[in-house]
Amino acid sequence: MIIMKKGGFIASFNYAVQGIVSALKTEKNMKFHYIAALGVIFISLFMDFTRVEFMFLLLAIIFVITSEMFNTAIERTIDLVVQDYNPIAKYVKDISAGAVLIASVNALVTAYLLFYKRMANMGDLLLIKIKNSDEHLSFVAIIIVVMLTIGGKYLRAKKNRGTYFQGGAISGHTSIAFCAATIISLVAEKTLITIASFGIAFLVGESRIEGKIHKISEVVSGAILGICVAIFIFKVFG
Repeated sequence: MIIMKKGGFIASFNYAVQGIVSALKTEKNMKFHYIAALGVIFISLFMDFTRVEFMFLLLAIIFVITSEMFNTAIERTIDLVVQDYNPIAKYVKDISAGAVLIASVNALVTAYLLFYKRMANMGDLLLIKIKNSDEHLSFVAIIIVVMLTIGGKYLRAKKNRGTYFQGGAISGHTSIAFCAATIISLVAEKTLITIASFGIAFLVGESRIEGKIHKISEVVSGAILGICVAIFIFKVFG
């Protein structure tokens, strides 16, 4: 059994999210990949993918973003250690950049295989109501909420104001909780279940305020984000 220090588990998540946001702040390619990933996931709602197809799409996206982050980490480490030009350092950088290229080509091939035939019928798809399973819509809604929350933390990041995982401009816990509560209420269509789900979401938001992790405005922003994304996804694509 692994015994972690107090706050160690939460701290590890904070460092991980901080790494993602730092890469977004400093790397133009990461910004492009992030926006492209968000756009592709949104467009996938029009394509009526199977679970397996959607899984391959997500894996391709994750592969590109992860490769870019490893490439950035390797380049920064080399720049920290090597001050003057070194052919070995260039060799390592070229290899890491090549890994990103391979991941990008893989993503393009995956996109071609998944989107080509469906894009040919895009005109017809836009004229009919998209039919997707509730599970797929729920999963996509939560992914979009998480990505928008991280984007909001990046755009409105403040110095000495919380951390990327705890605190920040938007409460991620609250946005996910209210997104889930909205999805449950839309799917169940039962008053008691709706009250219970939003009650739990409210307790999540209240705990963030009581713990002095977020301000009321940040919790409200998270709640509005979660509710709006869930309603939009289910009403437009459901």
